Amino acid sequence: MAQVNPVMQWQQSNGFSKITIILSVLLLSALAAISIAWHMAQRRTLKNLTRQLSHETELRKKAESSQAMRENLLAGAVFAYTSEGIVITDANANIIDANTSFERLTGYSKEEALGRNPNFLQSGQHDESFYKKMWAQLKASGYWRGEIWNRRKSGALYPELLTINSIRDEHNRVTNYIAIFSDISQLKMTEKRLDKLAYFDQVTDLPNRIHLTDRLDQAILHSQINNLQLAIIFLDLDRFKSINESFGHAAGDELLRQISKRLKATLRAVDTVARISSDEFVMLIQHISSREEVQTIVNKLMATFEIPFNIENRPYNQTASIGISVYPDDGSNTSELLRSADSAMYLAKNEGRNTFRFFDKSDIRLTEKRIRLEIALQRAAKKNEFSLAYQPQYELSSKRIIGLEALIRWHNPALGDIPPSQFIPVAEQNGKIREVGRWVLETACQQGADWARKGIDFGRISVNISGIQLHENNFDELVKKVLVKTGLQPSCLELEVTESVVMNRIDAGISQLNRLRKLGVKIAIDDFGTGYSSLEYLKKLPIDKLKLDRSFVKDIPGDQDDLAISRAVISMGKALGLEVVAEGIETIEQNSTLLESGCAFGQGYWFSKPQSAEQIYEFIRKAKSAS
Repeated sequence: MAQVNPVMQWQQSNGFSKITIILSVLLLSALAAISIAWHMAQRRTLKNLTRQLSHETELRKKAESSQAMRENLLAGAVFAYTSEGIVITDANANIIDANTSFERLTGYSKEEALGRNPNFLQSGQHDESFYKKMWAQLKASGYWRGEIWNRRKSGALYPELLTINSIRDEHNRVTNYIAIFSDISQLKMTEKRLDKLAYFDQVTDLPNRIHLTDRLDQAILHSQINNLQLAIIFLDLDRFKSINESFGHAAGDELLRQISKRLKATLRAVDTVARISSDEFVMLIQHISSREEVQTIVNKLMATFEIPFNIENRPYNQTASIGISVYPDDGSNTSELLRSADSAMYLAKNEGRNTFRFFDKSDIRLTEKRIRLEIALQRAAKKNEFSLAYQPQYELSSKRIIGLEALIRWHNPALGDIPPSQFIPVAEQNGKIREVGRWVLETACQQGADWARKGIDFGRISVNISGIQLHENNFDELVKKVLVKTGLQPSCLELEVTESVVMNRIDAGISQLNRLRKLGVKIAIDDFGTGYSSLEYLKKLPIDKLKLDRSFVKDIPGDQDDLAISRAVISMGKALGLEVVAEGIETIEQNSTLLESGCAFGQGYWFSKPQSAEQIYEFIRKAKSAS
């Protein structure tokens, strides 16, 4: 093989190395250039970032400065325009600034207040200890909040809600005090009104049941500590519902106000008069020495009702029943004393109203019976426990039956026979009298219609009507519906109303009686002579009959006063063209005396006791056969 030239071989090798070196240099140069360019770019970026950061920092500072400015402006606006008064003082509590609300609320200008201690606003209503406690709390906690009375420049006092804060520096030293206050006069007035609503009766302005209970609790505690007696007088108005039914609630409220004034005027300033329900008043009498002392007070209270009240410019007679309990004999706490007095009051009502009774522990059973009676009365009509008895009315000269009075009877399986004198007052008090009265009217009219169809001549059926019924605006419509429903002729129905019911609302009473008479119904005045009718009013009444009360009949002819009254009523009735029926005739002497005095009609046990419908049917049928 041919040999390679060494020179050529070196040259070739050396040429490759040069190329390598050149390429390396170029590469390093490029890398250096790239590195320089990168560093320069980084410097530019860093510079840009620095400028941007500086710009953003400047913007942020400007924003923060603007926000601080806005906050300062807002704080200034709040200080200037808030409705609360604001006062700023130095560390010595001298005023260095005040807002416009301070000027408005106190009446002092800012200039008048600067440099002064806020104590120039003091009202004099708080003692020195009040302010000492305020400053003690303020120094201890740096904060005080409460209600305080201050005085305006005009001299007027006003309540304010005050908040005081202390401001401290970095060394915890007080530099300022800031007081913020508002006038709470309206709030206090609202609280006062709410208290009045909660504790006082809105009609009479007397304490209500809640307020009475508080006072009675305190009085009992005082009496217990000092070994004293006190009395509770429980007063209930008799037939108060009738005035609301007759005159309206406005007149009823006016009567309550007049009664409350009389009761307060009768008692001492230390005593309490409260109205605890519609027609119930309770009086707390403290520091009594005996029951005789209490009775003297009660007599004075009863005497206030003897003078007629003025309702719608007319005299109105109102009576009351009173029950009395004494601490500690009749109860050791509020509820027991009130319950005892209430029980005694109901017993006074059962005795005929317009009287009073002291609580007697032996009467507890009677009170329990009354409660059972009220419960039983609620269901009596639905259980068909009522019935009617009929008492004949006679012509005295001929002994001829001219009518029948329907009398309600109640037999309860648990309570037995309950007389009307016990349950009618209860029915009037709880409103059941409307239901009971309607039942009596419908039952009597239906019975009369049945007798008429059988050819029994009974004359007229008399039905007693309560004041609550009579003064209902649509009572005449009710009577008309009952007559149509039962088929009884109007001329066969007679309605009896008491003298006092008509006279308590004379115009409305006359109007209602006229509407009833237009139906063809007859009208009788029951219990005549026990009320206060005058001839002037009596001659205006659209009535057909007077019923002489049994209280004037029972003692004749022996009692000359009763005899004189009976003869006067008989003469009065004749003069006015009215029939006169004497009630309660029980002896032949009474019958003869009344007949001789000119009385034409009567009823009573001398002739016949009240009898059931079946008995009366046979009684009338036999009487007709005998004649």
